[in-house]
Amino acid sequence: MRPTLTILTIACLFFSAVPSSGQQPAGNQGVATQQDPMAAPAPSPQKAAPNPIVITVNGDPIYAVEISMVMQTLQTQLTERGEKVDQRELAKVATQRAIEQKLLVQEARRFGAEADELEVARSAQMAEQQAGGRPALEAKLKAAGSDYQQFLNIIREFELLSAFVEKQIKPNVVVTEEEVAAYYKDNPEVFEAEDRAHAFHMIFIVGEDADPAVLAATRAKAEAARKRALTGGEEFTAVARDLSEGPSAPNGGDLGWVTRGALVSPLSETIFSLQPGEISQVVQSRFGFHVLTINDRRPAETISLELASDQIEDLLKTQKATEKVGQLLDTLVATAKVENLIGNSGPATAPGSGGN
Repeated sequence: MRPTLTILTIACLFFSAVPSSGQQPAGNQGVATQQDPMAAPAPSPQKAAPNPIVITVNGDPIYAVEISMVMQTLQTQLTERGEKVDQRELAKVATQRAIEQKLLVQEARRFGAEADELEVARSAQMAEQQAGGRPALEAKLKAAGSDYQQFLNIIREFELLSAFVEKQIKPNVVVTEEEVAAYYKDNPEVFEAEDRAHAFHMIFIVGEDADPAVLAATRAKAEAARKRALTGGEEFTAVARDLSEGPSAPNGGDLGWVTRGALVSPLSETIFSLQPGEISQVVQSRFGFHVLTINDRRPAETISLELASDQIEDLLKTQKATEKVGQLLDTLVATAKVENLIGNSGPATAPGSGGN
């Protein structure tokens, strides 16, 4: 199974895919103009909605905006690796992945998995802040032919998949001590640790292109949080739990051990300019405003098997869980009924399927 997107990434990709002048989303244009077998011909902009149902999977709809978001993240990944993006192939792969995700969501529901509604609400709040507020988010959704409820449903499906993997797949994965030791022996370069710091942060989410008044108000929240951490007699982690708007808030803003260059600029530079216990000035990234601190620094060293064993076990469990999900997908795809609702090329077939 391919890695799923984080909710913050989903929000960012969605906003980048939404047109600014009433045009069809760029990702949908890619599906349509390339005439992929699973895609529809380009609709008339005067008559067609910008976000139609393009495919059904066992009767459940996949909307154009869902494929558009997957295309956006695939294109970003390929571009970052310096690879040329073939729009026809991109549309095909994005459609396949959207189908696979829908199949897994259906299987998760069959097993009775449920999304964590608190996480859904937190993710929705993050998306609103990233967009510059609830009205701005709803305007972007409307421009794409979508609405707030559909966006919540997309978030809910990602949370549902996470719950399914954690509760139905991973508990059945076993990693032995021998496998951990073998991985350590076979991958010595992995355990040559760079200079690193155990970092914590508070984030106050806002897009770089937000209204100046929104930017100023968000920075003011970050400054107030920094002041509280410096002078309020509270631990930084307690303030982060109370005020931070990011997914690390429940863990006191814990980012774990990070190496130089591991985080976006200027966060890495700020982290490695701090001494343990020191709190940074407010720092702006493309995600919003941050306040950072560290509680420990370690120089470059070779990490022992004893120290690395828990991380190796987690890694191997994730790999084995991914393999199990892939095997499950093979079974689901073989019996899936996937239909193309727009276009003249006939029903689409699921990737690897023999048809409907």
